[in-house]
Amino acid sequence: MKESEKSRLQALLKKASGWVEPRLGELPESSGGLSRLPSLCRYSLTSGGKRVRPFLVRSSCEAVGGGPGRSIHAACAVEMVHTYSLIHDDLPQMDDDDLRRGLPTLHVKAGVPQAVLGGDLLMVEAFGELARTPLGAGRVSEMLGRLSAAAGPVFLVGGQYMDMNPPRDADRPWVERMILGKTAAMIRVSLELGALAGGAESDLVDGMQGVGDRLGYLFQLTDDILDRSGNTDEMGKRVGKDADHGKANTVSTIGLAEAKALALRLSDEISSELARFEGDWSAVALLARYLPHRRK
Repeated sequence: MKESEKSRLQALLKKASGWVEPRLGELPESSGGLSRLPSLCRYSLTSGGKRVRPFLVRSSCEAVGGGPGRSIHAACAVEMVHTYSLIHDDLPQMDDDDLRRGLPTLHVKAGVPQAVLGGDLLMVEAFGELARTPLGAGRVSEMLGRLSAAAGPVFLVGGQYMDMNPPRDADRPWVERMILGKTAAMIRVSLELGALAGGAESDLVDGMQGVGDRLGYLFQLTDDILDRSGNTDEMGKRVGKDADHGKANTVSTIGLAEAKALALRLSDEISSELARFEGDWSAVALLARYLPHRRK
């Protein structure tokens, strides 16, 4: 990837982060002051990160001609669901991680019960935030349905269940189905919600599902590569944990060298496919081309 392209992507990610952070800092909205949970949620929600999913929501909205203000609630909702999943994923009963984005995970900071409830609150409040989208009831209903499906038992939660309960002989098709749920669905729905917020019709959004899933698979693939070859300082979290826990992923099934080659091939394919869609998808294509080269 050219340095000029990397610089442009970094600028776009920074712009999207600066756009979404003020609203994230207000969520979840406190009412009555009955507990510390809203403040604990904000600890995890505002702990940094590149805000890739909000970036995808905004970029998809702009690609179909919509102003970014139409998609701010969708961007926050997706990030809230993503953050809830990380809080729960880090729990001792699951992946047992002490660090996330270079900071203590929520259960380390506040205890396991508070982390469980904080994740629950973020997940519920995400749908309330999405419902604030200032569009027609029919379009908002479709957005809510797509997010619910992506976060539910067939995709995010189902993929996490598969990750925690792998068969002894987990093969590549099993791993790909697990990733389709655990990671890819929330990447895909980010593109879907952004396009819907921007005014795209459902048939265009449906036609993007394949490329959204492949982008999500590429994102997880490069994360698994870094878990094998990166370091804690770069990643902001413990590396090597999948191998320590005996978990199956693409790297464990095809090897590190082939995984890196696959990432490059997928990157080129996704970038080429995005160029065929109506609108300007160059920002999303930049992300696809960057992923095989990322170090954190």
